[in-house]
Amino acid sequence: MTHFLQALLTDYDDSLSSDSYIDPMGLLIIWSAFGRQVFRNRINSVSNDVRNFTLNLFHHYLVKKLIEDDDVVLNNALQRLYQNKDGLNFKQASLIFLENVFVFSILRYEASLVDVDPAGILGISNARRRWMNEKHRPALIFTHEPAGQILVRQLSLGVSGRYKTPLMEIGFFDGNYHYHKPAYQGRWAEAEKLIAGRPNSLLGKAAYEAYKFLKACVSRPIQGGKLQFDDVSTKLTEAYARAFASPQVVGRYAKTFWLGQTELDQGAAGALFHVLEDTEDITPQEVIERALEHGLPSSEKAKLEQIVQLEPFLADCSLLFTLMASRRTQSTSDVADAWAKFGRDAMRLPQAAKAVAEYPNLPAIKGTAAAARLRQLVAAANAGSLDDQMRALAIYHSRVMQSRGQVSWLNVGSDGTIKVHARTVSLPKPESRPPGSWHNNYYLPQFRSFVNGLRGADA
Repeated sequence: MTHFLQALLTDYDDSLSSDSYIDPMGLLIIWSAFGRQVFRNRINSVSNDVRNFTLNLFHHYLVKKLIEDDDVVLNNALQRLYQNKDGLNFKQASLIFLENVFVFSILRYEASLVDVDPAGILGISNARRRWMNEKHRPALIFTHEPAGQILVRQLSLGVSGRYKTPLMEIGFFDGNYHYHKPAYQGRWAEAEKLIAGRPNSLLGKAAYEAYKFLKACVSRPIQGGKLQFDDVSTKLTEAYARAFASPQVVGRYAKTFWLGQTELDQGAAGALFHVLEDTEDITPQEVIERALEHGLPSSEKAKLEQIVQLEPFLADCSLLFTLMASRRTQSTSDVADAWAKFGRDAMRLPQAAKAVAEYPNLPAIKGTAAAARLRQLVAAANAGSLDDQMRALAIYHSRVMQSRGQVSWLNVGSDGTIKVHARTVSLPKPESRPPGSWHNNYYLPQFRSFVNGLRGADA
């Protein structure tokens, strides 16, 4: 369910979760805000693959070109459905149609082209079931409606949905896929160079074949409204498969472009980028600590320093709650004994809270639900004795769950008895969570995936 929620929403909104076992402390909304600040909404849990970044831009390039091409007139059926080429629904239909062509192209060539790697392709599992189970190769339908979608809710879960926010933030289009505002033109001029600037490149060949195909599909009627994939030219499908064979293949030709567009090799993100380029098997904590050794402007350095101060506090709040939820029934004294085994005492949370007490007022989260959550956690940490801290943490947790329309996992009775009403939580080993250790990742594993693709390396 976690992957489903993250796939549906570019930015996490835990009030929409229907699974009470997702993030019981409501911490994701806090740490993700600080992670997004570092990466400026270019990288997150659902947009971190250079192949998908490039594929989405490629498809928008084709749609933009189609809109600008005065020689292209929609066939009668599409004219009745969409009226004109510049409508949002028509653009969505075009994007879904192209995504489906790409996915089936990969399936057509995954066994015959050595570099083709289907891992990480959105919709590949559903597409493969259709590819294998139907008597004939699947049919393509040009529509924004569910009938033409490989993925359920493809407009949200497909490439164009998951990678919409980063391209908007960079400045290729707005929320309604308007491409032609003056502020966007410099971006599209660079995209033109990447995609069509070298006609004999992998991407150039794919662009030529894909645009010719898309232009024909929207101009001429499709018999019965369905285009059999067997009728799609092998020139097009092979060009797709070669140009987008894997993140590594894409990274080799798109690295310079994407670093220029995202600026993820600059500032705080850039320091992380260089650490990840040079190291393997390194924890998020180590990545950020090493990145801070780079000479950074004070404003960029502060973004990383905030995480260094914030994360031990969030990690320990999570750990204390885990201890409280580890047994069906126990006392606050039992939890205090366990807390001590992890090297913590009653002063641990108050001390950690001091470093982050003013964080709710930072621009990254000020005025948001994340700020309110963090302020409440700081208050719980300063509730008094460890027993009082546990009670305050239980109340905080209850409010988080109530905001989701869910029941709390546990409660603390007046006699100090903690009763867990949900599944108990497995305890980590004390040596795995020493004081100061981290629990959350701030999108660093996702950034590593992006970096590995850019450098043409396996994730």
